[in-house]
Amino acid sequence: MMLSRKPVRVVLLLVLLSVNLFAIEGKIKVFIKTDDAIYTSQKVTVAVELLSSAFSITDARITFPASQKYIVQAPQSASYLGQEEVEGESWQMVHYEYEVYALRAGKIAIPPLSVSFSASMGYGQPKKEFDLESDALYFDVRSPAGIKNNKFVLVTDNYALHSQIKPEKQKLIIGDAVELSITQKANNVPDILLQPIRYTSNAYLRVYDKEPVLKTEVKGKFNVSRTDSFTFVASAEGNVTVSAQEIVWWNSVTEKIEVETTPALSFEILPDPQIALDAKKAQQKQLLIYVIALFLIFLSLYAVFASKIRNYRQERRRRYVESEEGKFDGLLASIKANDVSGIYMHLYHWLGVIAPELSRGGFSALVKKQPSFESSLQQLEEKVLDSSQRLDTVYFTQELRKLRASLWEGKQGEIHSLPKKINPS
Repeated sequence: MMLSRKPVRVVLLLVLLSVNLFAIEGKIKVFIKTDDAIYTSQKVTVAVELLSSAFSITDARITFPASQKYIVQAPQSASYLGQEEVEGESWQMVHYEYEVYALRAGKIAIPPLSVSFSASMGYGQPKKEFDLESDALYFDVRSPAGIKNNKFVLVTDNYALHSQIKPEKQKLIIGDAVELSITQKANNVPDILLQPIRYTSNAYLRVYDKEPVLKTEVKGKFNVSRTDSFTFVASAEGNVTVSAQEIVWWNSVTEKIEVETTPALSFEILPDPQIALDAKKAQQKQLLIYVIALFLIFLSLYAVFASKIRNYRQERRRRYVESEEGKFDGLLASIKANDVSGIYMHLYHWLGVIAPELSRGGFSALVKKQPSFESSLQQLEEKVLDSSQRLDTVYFTQELRKLRASLWEGKQGEIHSLPKKINPS
């Protein structure tokens, strides 16, 4: 009989637990803590409360919808725990607060939040899961006076902008770099709302930016800061100006628009003398390479054609020596040197080329051809026999040139009369 009662007790216990589980209720409350209108960049606090008739609430997951109209700072944990009376019963409550910062003016809608959590009657007791969704929320955002509607402007009670440039100089050499850091500080706004500073590269300066440094401070009159850092590298010769940038913010204390300005930077960029020297050295090196290449080509050509050139020059020299002009120049050289035997020999060699018939006739034939040449030829004969005799080389040369001209004139006449002899009329 006792064995039959034990299964009954187990069944009754399971039924009791099931009844308790199904009896657990849960719901959420999502609301904006204040109905006051705010300015852009100011925050509204959205409260999310999880409520259950059970003794404990765990495994909370809250999905806050993203939007381009606001940014959200989610809490690290629940703001506080408490109890709330629901229909005469005391329910457990977990309270979260989300800070929502408006990015534009107008009526801002927050879509429904998705919330899930677990509730149980205590440690070791079964849990009941809840998946709930809130209603949409709305709040109004005003635009500060003087700011066009829907344009974002930072609203704060304190703002400062500080810039620093290292090194402080206006003349740069190509390749030089300067570093610019711009720090913004504000109060009672999230650091992510501080406006980014941007610079772009141009024909004279290359701009390299670093990751911005965002800080949340808890002391002093500012609680957040943002530092943007840039490196400007001179890349081309010339004058360049980096324009100033304006940061517009609205002072919530004076309720006025204020403007802070980043510095305008002007640089004179000069050529790098080392680059010019390197370019000159490179040019000289290239020129030297060309000269060496041409020299090697010349040597190669000379090695190929040297023998031909030498043979050509030798043949040209031989022809000159055997020619009438060569013979005559040899004769003049002998006269100039007052070499009697040389004069005698070169005279007959020359006559053998220009007028062979005269060379066979001797001096008598020359005198017959040119009577004025007789005294010079007689002096030559006496000089041959007696070296102490005088030879008027100047007069001898004049007569010799006269004879040559006469002989060439005769040859020209023979050339012109040849067609008539071949073809008589």
